[in-house]
Amino acid sequence: MRTTMISLLVVTVALLACKKEEDKTEAPRAEATPAATPVAPAPEPTPAEPARTAEPSDQPQSRTGIPTEGNSKPPTVAEWNAVGEITVRHSTPLGCETKLVREWLRVSCRTASSDANQILAVELTRGKDSGGIPPFVKKGVASIVTRVKPGMDAEWTYRWSQWGTRKLMVRWPNGAPSPTYEFDQSAPK
Repeated sequence: MRTTMISLLVVTVALLACKKEEDKTEAPRAEATPAATPVAPAPEPTPAEPARTAEPSDQPQSRTGIPTEGNSKPPTVAEWNAVGEITVRHSTPLGCETKLVREWLRVSCRTASSDANQILAVELTRGKDSGGIPPFVKKGVASIVTRVKPGMDAEWTYRWSQWGTRKLMVRWPNGAPSPTYEFDQSAPK
């Protein structure tokens, strides 16, 4: 189904591009030949709908558009790059980027190599990861990617060299319309 939808989108965009080229090449010929009756201008082509990062789905979704059933593949780098950040309490002062694609949440905390305060680690310290990817840690970055599902109640602990630890809580109680995400505290002032 996804392949069919993507193929249909590609064909539609290609046809619109061909139509635009046709309009460009036909317009000069139409002006060169005198016409007895005025010709109405061609209607503006309707722009193609932008490509979506979410997979088409007949699955139930939360109020925020997160699928509540089934599992999708982890997002590609292009999908992560195509979406903006979501609001996660205290994430910005901590230097953390927070993104959501379908049911996948990524929280990446970064520090510059010249910073005295370095991000050192991240680990799941409470609850269960809903089939995510193991935490990624290297010099200057600590990141998690997890599936957000109804019934989830998990906590990851991020550790900095000078700030100590901050806990990221991801909760979606059964019956709640959407999940909540927040760090327990901000960066020191």
